[in-house]
Order: sequence, then structure tokens, then C-alpha cells
Amino acid sequence: MRVMLTERLRLEPVSALNADQLWQILQAADLRSYQDLPGLRLTAFVESVARRPLHLGSGQHGRYEWLVVLRESGENAGWISLRIPEREPGAGEVGYTLLSEFRGRGYATEAVSALLDEAFAVAHLQRVCAYCVPQNLASVAVLERLGFTRDITLPRGATVGGQPVDVTSHVLEARDWRDRPYRTLTSAEGKKK
Repeated sequence: MRVMLTERLRLEPVSALNADQLWQILQAADLRSYQDLPGLRLTAFVESVARRPLHLGSGQHGRYEWLVVLRESGENAGWISLRIPEREPGAGEVGYTLLSEFRGRGYATEAVSALLDEAFAVAHLQRVCAYCVPQNLASVAVLERLGFTRDITLPRGATVGGQPVDVTSHVLEARDWRDRPYRTLTSAEGKKK
């Protein structure tokens, strides 16, 4: 995994060396409104991160995460993730979460845009999906801005706060991502494409 730079963000790969920073973000209570987060103690969390793959590329599978760091201030604003299942290597699932004080500024769209570029160009995925609770209108808006289409609703497809909730699947095909005329992504070096 590599560092990805956008206009305003530095996406820092999560490893055993910085997993404590992600663990600290996960402790924010408001993050549990729309998702179920792991309740692992710090040492167990760092151990689980240490078992994850270190390299993202074609044919790889596993869970990959990046801290979303503001380039100007160095503050951790949240994280993004890419999961590639072993049973379906051409497909992946993106996830993203920002701390409440960093929402509404376009950071999620910027971070997920860079992650999608990485998923399609480096991992050579053909399709990426994202799942969210339909009531999470901000998350739905991010997906729509990025060109995802709503696929299906899975009744009781996830658990949030110990309660089953419906989730909606959103899908983006690689060909649709590449064909978008208004993509404004930046490369790993931080220069406009």
C-alpha cells in the first residue's frame, strides 16, 4: 500500500505502526450512529492490523485501510477502507468514515475518489460496492457524487448498536469510473491528472 495525496488530504496506509491512531478514531461515540465498529482493546486491534496484507495489487485480497489526514494541519479526520474478498478477486468494497468535526467539507468525496482510482488502477478491480444505512443521507450523497448507482436493499443486512438494520448496496463499475469526464483526482505525488 502506498501513501495517496489529494489536493487537501494525505491518505496514510494503516499498519501495525500507526494502528493506534485508527483505534483512537474508532473510540468516537458518534461514529456508531450508522455502523457497528469493532470493540477490540488497543493491543488486540494492533495485532489484527498486523495480520493484514501490506501490498495492494492485482489479484490481492484482504482488508486495506488508510488514515485520512489533513495535509495542512496533520490532523486525523477519519479513515477509508477497501476490502477485496478472496472468493471474488475482481470486486471490492469501499468504506469511509469521518469524525463529525470534519464532515460537510467534501473530504469524504475527495478521499474515496483517490481510493477508487487506486482500486481500479492498482488492484485492477472491475467493480466496487459500498453499503450504507439508507438514513445516512450524507454517505448516500457521497456515493451518488462519485457515480455509484443504488443496487439493492438488504433487509436486516447489518447490525448497528446491537440492532439489525437495513442496508443499501451501491455499485460502481470500473468502465463507468474511467469514463467520467469530470474526475478531478490527484496522483500519489499530489499532482493533478
